[in-house]
Amino acid sequence: MKACHPFLPLLLLAALVPSPAAAKEVPPQAQESGGKTARRMVPAGSQKTLVSRLESGSKQTVITYGTSLTKVGAWTDQLATVLEQNYPDQVTFINSAQGGSNSDWGSRSFDEKVIQNKPDTVFIEFAVNDAVARRKTSVEHARKNLEGMIDRLLQAQPNCGIILMVMNPPVGQTAVQRPNLAAYNQMYRDVAKKKKLQLIDHFPVWKKLLNEDPGRFIEYVPDTIHPVREGALRVIMPTMIQALNLKAGNPELNERAPCWNYLFRMMDKNVKRNKQVSREEYDQFWEKHFKSQDGDDDGRLTPNEYKPAVLFNHLDANANGTITLAEYQAIYMTHFKRRDTNTDGKLVEGEIWKVN
Repeated sequence: MKACHPFLPLLLLAALVPSPAAAKEVPPQAQESGGKTARRMVPAGSQKTLVSRLESGSKQTVITYGTSLTKVGAWTDQLATVLEQNYPDQVTFINSAQGGSNSDWGSRSFDEKVIQNKPDTVFIEFAVNDAVARRKTSVEHARKNLEGMIDRLLQAQPNCGIILMVMNPPVGQTAVQRPNLAAYNQMYRDVAKKKKLQLIDHFPVWKKLLNEDPGRFIEYVPDTIHPVREGALRVIMPTMIQALNLKAGNPELNERAPCWNYLFRMMDKNVKRNKQVSREEYDQFWEKHFKSQDGDDDGRLTPNEYKPAVLFNHLDANANGTITLAEYQAIYMTHFKRRDTNTDGKLVEGEIWKVN
């Protein structure tokens, strides 16, 4: 196993809200429906932890539910791997997330994607897409969706463990599109506290990395919002393992890289779809990415178009207050050279995430 980045000891400072003992709550009154009494809802926060159930030998169904940060997040495969390493054949792991979704989709699809699978533990995150301004999803509406999903799940599966998650900060244009993200993230923290649910808050760890090593941050989150495989290994998984009280295991043995593979497929179609990415295709992809950040189409990025300032300053190589296409592509060319392990000027699917 490769040595982790020196930043990892700071993970101990990650903001985690553990599942406390259940407070006394009055469950909803049993209602008669069709001659059958509705199932009594167990107070949130009173469920045993995932690890304690696994330690007792119980088989568990674990579901991850949220946005593309979960759908193409390598952390889900890595977590499934660690669970299998520690508890062979005990865990059925289902990734029910949907790229581009917010909590409206989450609420509509909840019965099909979550409840019908009778989960024992569910991870939920939708704050990052609820915060997209053009969707006009208010914090109050997002909270209603989230609390509704929690209540429905506990009604159907009274002993299900529910873990809410706050994810990594977006940067660049993806941050500009989410001007009030902090309020949506705080809502998740508030709901976890109110419902006495576990919260895994990835945001502070990523924020610290961004401020202290912006180059490493953009390496781990190259498209400005989705952490790739190495970001999941170095930042997300240590946080998850600590929060869940899991034995560390070897998540690096899972070589799936869903986010890189998605980006690879997008690059591969720029010139010719042939299951390899040439230098030309690679440059074209990041040129399009640059243009998507350039809100006024003037061929350069300003501090208002590319946030936060610490990352802007990192990309602004000549410190003249603007980022040119050449400066932008220079950051990503370093990645190409490191990943082109046979130096043939092309990337194949396995090379694109491997770093020596």
